[in-house]
Amino acid sequence: MRYFFAWLGSKRAAKRDVAEPGCLLDRAANANLPVPAGGIVLHNFYELAREEGVVQEKDGRITPLSPLALHDLLFNLARFPLLNDAMVIRPLHPTHFGPTSLPIRLDDAARLTHSLCEGWSGQDGRRDLLLITLPQRDVAGTAVTHPNAATDQIILPEGQLELPQLGRWQRPDDSLPPHAQRLQMLLRGQRRTFGDSGWEIEWMDDGRICWLWELKPITS
Repeated sequence: MRYFFAWLGSKRAAKRDVAEPGCLLDRAANANLPVPAGGIVLHNFYELAREEGVVQEKDGRITPLSPLALHDLLFNLARFPLLNDAMVIRPLHPTHFGPTSLPIRLDDAARLTHSLCEGWSGQDGRRDLLLITLPQRDVAGTAVTHPNAATDQIILPEGQLELPQLGRWQRPDDSLPPHAQRLQMLLRGQRRTFGDSGWEIEWMDDGRICWLWELKPITS
């Protein structure tokens, strides 16, 4: 049986041979960490689109021959959920995501199919794309966590700070800004799920939820 997408949280990304960045987000969502809603459009769907003659490849560039037919293929045949929120496309590479597309709405066939083809065109070998909801971003940054450390390093546009790591039953310090308290909780959950090793975490906070956007292991 051919599968055309793997929804984040289904624990199917690894079974479909998706690259590590997608598998990590899938595991995080399955562990109930705050990952935005989304799914990985698998290489099988790209092959289907070529078989059906709705896209073509020439000199490494993928172009849609029929945006409406490609849109119909994704939502009616492959049955990808037609969400109402703004979403972005992130191409999957073996160790990282490619450039993030501009926000799109899934009912905009022309813009969606253009973004799909742009994402496919930037890939070699497998062509898996993450289609994910884009949260509002009030505060965003990078967190770096090291094994057996007492604090996590937080990198923001305006500078860096350190946040104490929370133990299993600890609560955040009420004197911290609300987004920092939510970030502490996210990082505690990330360590619980993936272990106390070195990680680099991209996050964004919308004023209510601190979202996990990307995580990758630190290898040295």
